Amino acid sequence: MKSEAESVGADFHYYNWVDQFNTLGLGDDVPIANGTTSDALLALDPGSGEWVRMRVPYPMGFYSRGLDGRIDDPDAGWKGRGVWADFGTNTPWHLEGGAGTSSKIVKFQIRPDPLAH
Repeated sequence: MKSEAESVGADFHYYNWVDQFNTLGLGDDVPIANGTTSDALLALDPGSGEWVRMRVPYPMGFYSRGLDGRIDDPDAGWKGRGVWADFGTNTPWHLEGGAGTSSKIVKFQIRPDPLAH
């Protein structure tokens, strides 16, 4: 690998989900890949063709198997919508936290700018 000019990732993106109704805020029909033992969801931005990486910084070992989008208030902009990812394995105690660690849900939202609140 000494001659390899580019870095390569070791994520294992096994499942995918399509945001049909713009619940994330990137547009209709956006494909999202969730990775096994990855730290992120990957969404393909339809406008630019670039991947948007949404990281889960803590706890380590984000192990998403399912996604679902939800629009609670269509008039509230980005605050009224989001994508939820489950975070749990068959053996969650092997993840960061050890014995007693349970499954979790993570909510993802795309803000119009980083300082929006």
